[in-house]
Amino acid sequence: MALSRSSFRPAVPAAAAAAAAILLCSAAVMARPLLEDGDRMVFLGDSITAQRIHTRYVMNYFALRYPDTLLTFRNSGWSGERAPGGLARLDRDVLSVKPDVVSICYGMNDGGVTHFDRKLYANFMDGMTGLVDRLKGAGARVVLLPPGVVDPDRKNWNAPERMAIYNPTLARFSDGVILLAKRENLPYYDLNRLMTDVQKRAKADDPAFTMIPDGVHPSAPGQALMAYAMLKALGCDEQASGLTIDAATGKAEADRCRVSGLKIGKDEISFTRTDAALPTYFDPEAEVIFRYCPIPEELNRYMFRVSGLSGGSWTLTVEGIETGAFTSGELAAGVSLSGLPGPWKTLGEEVNRLTKEQEALFNTRWRDVFLKIPPEGSAEMQAQIADLDRQIAEREKARARAVRDRTWKWKLTRQP
Repeated sequence: MALSRSSFRPAVPAAAAAAAAILLCSAAVMARPLLEDGDRMVFLGDSITAQRIHTRYVMNYFALRYPDTLLTFRNSGWSGERAPGGLARLDRDVLSVKPDVVSICYGMNDGGVTHFDRKLYANFMDGMTGLVDRLKGAGARVVLLPPGVVDPDRKNWNAPERMAIYNPTLARFSDGVILLAKRENLPYYDLNRLMTDVQKRAKADDPAFTMIPDGVHPSAPGQALMAYAMLKALGCDEQASGLTIDAATGKAEADRCRVSGLKIGKDEISFTRTDAALPTYFDPEAEVIFRYCPIPEELNRYMFRVSGLSGGSWTLTVEGIETGAFTSGELAAGVSLSGLPGPWKTLGEEVNRLTKEQEALFNTRWRDVFLKIPPEGSAEMQAQIADLDRQIAEREKARARAVRDRTWKWKLTRQP
């Protein structure tokens, strides 16, 4: 079963006091992500996965872009781990939750923070190959992310004198992951090359720039790159809903949205709109990286176009929230609203909060309770597990409820 995508049928003609508007819907060609409706995905990796940042961004994307689908995510990142360690605990921490899709991202620890070492590389590839074989044998779909990079300009507690030589090693390990992906016909994205390129260009603009404050663990901007790479590897290229209005003819073309009550006047346009695909949410501090990576253009366009307007400035308000002022020329060309104020932003913040809480609760359940239950069992700990499962389910249900409300009143008003 392919991932469910709600495509609204063409709206019926709407009577309007100022103009008769014929609403026409045209469905865009849909992408086919690796995830399918009802799937469970597990993120497997080291401390960079255990940070629970890029994984949260991926979860936000699916919750908002496909609000009518049911998807479950679990994070099994383990600090300091190498690929063979992931293989050793695969049954307990991954296969036990019966995943349909598993992402694997190792290598940062496997290279030993030193020059390329063939023995370390062989151990790494043995671990990666074992993980792929076991997961495929269990029927899981696998996606691979090579290791990223370190920031050699940052002082790190772990062998700071070796940081400058480590990126070439990570690049070699990355090549190994890509060869494995090609050999096994697995989806992947060259995260190492992406982060290398972005870090180089950003530091050229500002030598003090870093997206890896401690030299190893990416902060929100670097994690946004990881989310971009993961979503690309998962085959995600579908944008949010879009709408085009021709004020001169009273016609509208809606892409995965439904429009009703369209009224077009000389100085005001108003309508009610329900979206089937919403813009996703990144932490505000992550957005600095958008200058160097086309995340808004390739993953998060939320287009609004209005042609046939008289000149001047027009203010857009959605659900009482002022989104911005635009010239008639800007609106005719089309503006992407994903990064601007609006109910989609408020909803994104709520989804992000629930996702963050859900990941934290699962981490507590798995690492702080489940792994400490003695062999003979513990009624008290089992009760804690049951309570945490209840809280996790509550966050998942709350997120599903939150994204159901996607009907908003829009108003475009000409300024004097």
